[in-house]
Amino acid sequence: MAGTFLGLPEDRERARVAFIPAPYDATTTWRPGTREGAARILAVSPHLEFFDEETLTEPYRTLGFYTFPAPELPVAPEKALESLEGLVEEALAEGKFPVLLGGEHTVTLAALKALKRRLGPFQVLYLDAHLDLRDRYQGTPYSHACVFRRALEAGLSIVPVGIRALDREEWELVEQEKIPVFWAREIKRDFPAFLKRLKAVLRAPLYVSIDLDALDPAEAPGVGTPEPGGLNWYEVLAILRLVSEERVLGFDVVELLPLPGDPRTEFLAARLIYKFLAYLEGQLKVR
Repeated sequence: MAGTFLGLPEDRERARVAFIPAPYDATTTWRPGTREGAARILAVSPHLEFFDEETLTEPYRTLGFYTFPAPELPVAPEKALESLEGLVEEALAEGKFPVLLGGEHTVTLAALKALKRRLGPFQVLYLDAHLDLRDRYQGTPYSHACVFRRALEAGLSIVPVGIRALDREEWELVEQEKIPVFWAREIKRDFPAFLKRLKAVLRAPLYVSIDLDALDPAEAPGVGTPEPGGLNWYEVLAILRLVSEERVLGFDVVELLPLPGDPRTEFLAARLIYKFLAYLEGQLKVR
């Protein structure tokens, strides 16, 4: 079926996983187009293999998927977030595990707000090239560059992974709040040691936000703000396997900017989503 993840018929009542398209990029500061990311993920997803070679599972069979219709979001970020937050609330009320498909990184705030209102404080692990800890950016506190500053203010703890770009304001906040930043250069230098250090700081329950620019642009060129020196496919999978040992409340994949004639990044994003759900299958089945 057009517009559903994997293109399959869906049973909303049975579905354990809810995909929520978030077609929004009004605060994008370089190339616009991430509002098309969710639609492209859904469009390529039917062309994945539905059997996962690593876990030997078919998550769509055991979990059940439901894809919300793509909303028409207001331009103002506060209003757009309110609309998305309502969809996340709807999914949670039905006992579904929310997966947001971005869209710029601002949309993550909708999931964080809805989950905190329902469950209280939790930890946020985010894979990203950038810290996204500015107080304001280009005149708004609701920019893709401010997402995790707002998360901190909401009383959530954060764990940034893959960082390799920031400004002085963000560095000073990291020092002041003693935020455990996992820099890309350190991850690349000794990956096994990084995994041990990451394991030591993880605290369940947690939410996972995956900005595709965390990956190296050689593997994921279709992003809004690419940065050299990123993670590779198997490093990201190893991180998600580790994270799946903890209780995960939901996740998002954001900042996909489709490139004409180059579908690599949307295929990577769709496969990454399905892989993470395969890792999470055991805990999602028993909730």
